[in-house]
Amino acid sequence: MTTTLQTIADCVHVSRSTVSRVLNGQYKKHGISERTAKIIIAKAQELNYIKDERARSLRVKKTSIIGVIVRDITNPFYSQFVKEIENTLYNRGYTVIICNTGYDLDKERGHVNLLLSQKVDGIILSPIQKSNDNIIMIKKHNMPLILFDCKISGIEVDCILVDNETSAKEAVDYLISIGHKKIAYIGANVFDSNSQLRYTGYEKALIKASLPIREDYVKHGSYSFKHGYRAAQELLQLKNRPSAFFVVNNRIVLGAYNGILDYGLSIPDDVSIIGFDDFETATMLLSPLTVIRQPLQEMVLNVVDLLLSRIEKMNTSPYVTNMLKTELILRTSTKSLN
Repeated sequence: MTTTLQTIADCVHVSRSTVSRVLNGQYKKHGISERTAKIIIAKAQELNYIKDERARSLRVKKTSIIGVIVRDITNPFYSQFVKEIENTLYNRGYTVIICNTGYDLDKERGHVNLLLSQKVDGIILSPIQKSNDNIIMIKKHNMPLILFDCKISGIEVDCILVDNETSAKEAVDYLISIGHKKIAYIGANVFDSNSQLRYTGYEKALIKASLPIREDYVKHGSYSFKHGYRAAQELLQLKNRPSAFFVVNNRIVLGAYNGILDYGLSIPDDVSIIGFDDFETATMLLSPLTVIRQPLQEMVLNVVDLLLSRIEKMNTSPYVTNMLKTELILRTSTKSLN
């Protein structure tokens, strides 16, 4: 038989409310003695009591569960984000359901349906940008929603992200400032807004410096090691090869880094390279990577604070976009030509 609060109350000869107050850690403010609390807790453990969260959720119309959907859990940026989100929400009394889409739109739809059916209190989503249908579905259910890591145009929703365009321009400006004029770009999918904005930053930096935007120096593709590796090797085969690479993602930059080394060249003596996103491996390479670092912990706090304020209906302001600043971290993968 299932052990209930009443089962424990009958065994200990106290009221059901007394058992509830003890197991919810509220016995002191209700004048219940430490001795009685210990007896109730011991009996609950003996009878393998498990709190019925479903019944509580129906009663208070709150599950204290947050859904988090990311595009690639193996990406160090997302895995660290999920770790920080889970820890922060746990400390605020919430449990997290983590979902990974792998850039699959149908999988994203399935995860959204699951979270809605579980009646989570809110959803944190890094969306696949091929379609807005899944975001629209969440909004139709009046579910508190925060998008992180990107902004979707044409749809009103809270967003926490960084200034991708300005950050990319800062990286390329730095390469130009140390004498590089032949700067290649290795990016991701053209439909991805982050990749688009980072490419725009790259373009603006070159235009500002009156440098040409060469089509053969631009490599769009996927967020993958393989793309970075192949793109680097192709760029190095050019007759007038680049002296520096700007790469828009941590996984792509690792591929490009290895592509340069396997081509028989040295970093940074032969080729300089800057990546977007800081990650642990970046400091472990033979020439540690110069990177644009996103303020991960600040992003997490912004996401959590904004989402919980929506859930608790303390924030009724229009939809907001918090655009946070990045930081250029200088290491040894870049070399001055001045």
